[in-house]
Amino acid sequence: MPGRHYPVAIIGAGPTGLMLANLLGVYGVETLLVERHAATVGEPRAVSIDDESLRAVQNAGALDRVLPDVVQGYGVMYHDFAGREFARIMPPSREYGHAKRNAFRQPMFEAALCAALARFAHVHVRMGHELTGFTEACGKVELTLRHASGASQATCDWLIACDGGHSTVRDQLGIAMRGATYAERWLIVDLKDREDAFIHTRTYCDPARPAIRLPGPHGTLRYEFMLRPGENADALLEETRVRGWIRQREAADAALPIVRKTVYTFHARMAETWRKGRVFLAGDAAHLTPPFAGQGMNSGVRDVFSLAWKLAAVVHCGLGPRLLDSYAVERPPHAGALIRMALCIGAFMQPKSRWSARLMQGALRATGLYPPARDYILHLKFKPKPRFDAGFFVPDAAPNDAMRAGQLFVQPQVETPDGTRVLLDDMLGKGFACIVWSTAPDEPALDTALADLHANKLVILRQQQPFPDIAPPHEHTRLARDCDGVLETVLDGMHAHALLLRPDRHVLAVLRAGHVKGDLARVTALLAQTWES
Repeated sequence: MPGRHYPVAIIGAGPTGLMLANLLGVYGVETLLVERHAATVGEPRAVSIDDESLRAVQNAGALDRVLPDVVQGYGVMYHDFAGREFARIMPPSREYGHAKRNAFRQPMFEAALCAALARFAHVHVRMGHELTGFTEACGKVELTLRHASGASQATCDWLIACDGGHSTVRDQLGIAMRGATYAERWLIVDLKDREDAFIHTRTYCDPARPAIRLPGPHGTLRYEFMLRPGENADALLEETRVRGWIRQREAADAALPIVRKTVYTFHARMAETWRKGRVFLAGDAAHLTPPFAGQGMNSGVRDVFSLAWKLAAVVHCGLGPRLLDSYAVERPPHAGALIRMALCIGAFMQPKSRWSARLMQGALRATGLYPPARDYILHLKFKPKPRFDAGFFVPDAAPNDAMRAGQLFVQPQVETPDGTRVLLDDMLGKGFACIVWSTAPDEPALDTALADLHANKLVILRQQQPFPDIAPPHEHTRLARDCDGVLETVLDGMHAHALLLRPDRHVLAVLRAGHVKGDLARVTALLAQTWES
């Protein structure tokens, strides 16, 4: 007998699955979350969370639960084979509202996200349940689950596989992974009870033994050491040898208690398709990223930030199911770009000889003499922008703008009428949103379009404008001031009368003065396409 029906079912309660469940909870979508283990992970895994992921956590309403266990704003210092620092990356900007690099520990992150799900009566968590099979028929997916008390069934409209690199869902669908697994092996050592306050990562680009030292929250610390070809991994896990390697880098660290030691190889692989019928892949089930850029888990968070609102829009907001096609159009190119970036960083971190180390490290030193090149490295501008070339947005007539449709919008602080400074997204609400200048002329067609999108409107005052004495007349309209001039720079640079933003804060459409009706007609056509067969 078929069990209970859910609009969305998620397999896997790792970071990707838990983030998706929290976002769907915020959007009001009834969801089933299935995890074969009895609890979230206990051992350290991912250790770096970026600004884009923290923005997703913010939009999931869980930032206050996560930030206490995050060290915000760490940098990376690169050392040569003699131990001398030759470069550093210390990105100071908060383009998306948060520090670009942040240290965390995956067990704390998962525990916080799992606890946050208690907010939602419509999100049903089933720990200790394993998906043993599924079939798609009659416009739904039928699930068979196994747990300690026996088997059970459930059905869903959409099944999301967040079950990791060894995804059983992906395997059952017969979806291949393309790419490579690399011969280089790394030893990870996690320690605790660190007392020094230094928060920055040190990367030792030493051909004799490349190594990384990564401080974390609450006195945690990770070391990573590259193993040479032919070295026996089991022998190298011997504690005395491990502590000797640590002592060579930081003598005080060698006495710290060891929490975990493990050897891993790294992968640069991607699923050949991210969707099959009513089943989607996300996170490691869809892509495996080398660890050198700290983007593996972060790419999974981006996946579900993109997918969650689309599922909610189809379930609740009257958009057609073709909207979901855009997920597999938008996300793979960006995930692939981050994989390629990680491989480049890995090649730099793993010099094969002193000659190659001198060559690469000398080139990076030289960039410090040319300010544009120095800033390109220092400010992390080499990281691929979260910008789509195709997908669910209205393409710009001026694609060379610094900000354009299909790109993740900036998130500065804005000022509320009572003088409080808040991050922009906190004023935009949880769905579609429109940002418009208070001085812009009324456009009745815009209000009609916002009603069709169930969108909130944020009316922005320029820096020197006073707040009006009366509140906005509509409950879905809010008022804020561009207190630092960031929005003025971006919007004026785009010649924008208004901007439409998607729930994942990518720009849906730019509405330009004198062309608002025509631009809105293109938005209406885009919405209609979601219903085309």
